[in-house]
Amino acid sequence: MRGKILIVEDFADWRELLTGLLQREGHQVEAVATLQEAREVLEQTKDLDLAIVDIRLVEADETNQDGMELLDQIRKQESFTQVIMITGHGTMEIQRRAFREFHAFDFFRKEQFDSEEFRASVHEAVEQASRERRAAREHDYIRGHRYDIWQRKQGS
Repeated sequence: MRGKILIVEDFADWRELLTGLLQREGHQVEAVATLQEAREVLEQTKDLDLAIVDIRLVEADETNQDGMELLDQIRKQESFTQVIMITGHGTMEIQRRAFREFHAFDFFRKEQFDSEEFRASVHEAVEQASRERRAAREHDYIRGHRYDIWQRKQGS
């Protein structure tokens, strides 16, 4: 399954590498470097399947965790979009926080981009987003259909 993917990575080399890998897999990819650019894409994009987000978007600031802030925003606003967090130097504490607090789909070190495990995770995340979106549409359809039947019965 091919998906719509947003990459949020401040280093151009990593961003281009990841974009190329995912495009060769057939995905539609948008890549940005900053938190603000990511927010703009999220406002304009419908049915985003996956966001791949670097934890630290300003490498010079070791306390920076803009990626975690974006993960939190995506989980609250884009309910079907899955998020894979990436890092060049993350700790287990950050990884646990990404999973426990913000429900990240997965977590990888940048050195793992060209691995089967990473590709499989991307594929699973895109499929998960698609399944959840389809289930919600079916639920809304059924709920609307039941309401129509109920209204007809009330009018009889």
